[in-house]
Amino acid sequence: MLSDFSIARTLLPTLCALGLLSVGLSCGKSSEESKDTAATPTHTPTVTEQPESAPVAFWLTRDSGAGPVAVRFDSAGRQSLQVDLVSSGVDYGPITALHFLDASTLLYFVNPGSGKEIFGTLDIKTGLVKNRAWGSQSTIRDKFKDAPVGSMLSGFQNGVLHAQVETGIRTIRFNQEGGLSGQDFTLPQGCLSGKLSGMYLVQAGGQSQIIALAFGTQAQLLVLSSSAGNVTCKAFDYGAGETTSDHKPVNLVQMPDGKIFVLYQHSTGDEANRTPKIVRYDFDGSTLTNAKTIFSSKDVLGFIPFGMIARTNKKLLVANPTENALLEIAVKGDTGTQTDFYQKTSYAKELKSLVAEPP
Repeated sequence: MLSDFSIARTLLPTLCALGLLSVGLSCGKSSEESKDTAATPTHTPTVTEQPESAPVAFWLTRDSGAGPVAVRFDSAGRQSLQVDLVSSGVDYGPITALHFLDASTLLYFVNPGSGKEIFGTLDIKTGLVKNRAWGSQSTIRDKFKDAPVGSMLSGFQNGVLHAQVETGIRTIRFNQEGGLSGQDFTLPQGCLSGKLSGMYLVQAGGQSQIIALAFGTQAQLLVLSSSAGNVTCKAFDYGAGETTSDHKPVNLVQMPDGKIFVLYQHSTGDEANRTPKIVRYDFDGSTLTNAKTIFSSKDVLGFIPFGMIARTNKKLLVANPTENALLEIAVKGDTGTQTDFYQKTSYAKELKSLVAEPP
């Protein structure tokens, strides 16, 4: 007769197969083997990489000498619309700045000189001028006489358009029908030590700031914040880091992840050692840190690249006026790589402005 122990040993495989034993019992494994199995870490799946967004359409202008012309390129980089503002009664002169007031309204600044400077708006759907004299009041025009606007932005202060000239920033209080009043935008004392080459609206922590690009004895990035009408300024000098005194910041892009990218020209000094750059920064809403050159090539960018936008959430579009070309830089980690997108266009020569069309 079999002992109780023998019966249990005989029935154990059957009971395990039927799942009739307590989960506390080990079927076919030693206690040491069970401990080893329990200690094995569970695999944690990696974070899914964000998919690439669709390319955007964009607008650009250049100083052609043939009158103010704005040109649209579709998302594939093909010219799709050309707006000749002379036929709409706008005086001859280059369009020096473009800015989207909303998804369908493009604001432009034309600089014929001789007191004929003018702001105007056009409908990007039709290419028709909506308001030729958007800012025609003499008090406003006097503010920009002999001071061409290089860039414009809205959204930093309610109902205010900020217009950047080399010597500083000026403002226009506006509605969609036209400018109401013009005045100087007072920078905190000691903020600007050189000249301005551009300004951009950026976001961090739910707040809007302006980052203005300055050049002179050194390249500076000026972070301007506003609270209760008071503007504060932090000036960041990277002359001893990624850039030199020969570098000039000319364009800025903030990617959807919050990173700041700045395009630097390098048009002075020994030609063999010139290094135009795209430099990335971390931004927390007040401070720029961790400067890192992600792309530097005079063969690709030329000595004086100008114009940079985010074509997708992972790619930058840059103009090389020397080669009359638009080119694309893919950003991954700490590295930028030129893609096979390369658009030859005469509009890249003497480029004055390049803006991405709102989605």
